Amino acid sequence: MAEYGVTAEDLGFMEAPTSRPRPPVQPKYRDPATGQTWSGRGRAPAWIAGKDMTQFLIRAEPKP
Repeated sequence: MAEYGVTAEDLGFMEAPTSRPRPPVQPKYRDPATGQTWSGRGRAPAWIAGKDMTQFLIRAEPKP
């Protein structure tokens, strides 16, 4: 490329787009024994894996 004076932009290469920051995900499940939480995304932690997840749901508090 240097020999011919060609740049990456000339060949159509562009910079990789940067990802924008995302807000943290609110937890959806809580272990009553330890207080640990899980958002429901990714691999399930050991305390909830293979169990009925409804018993660990965090109830939404009513808005005033």
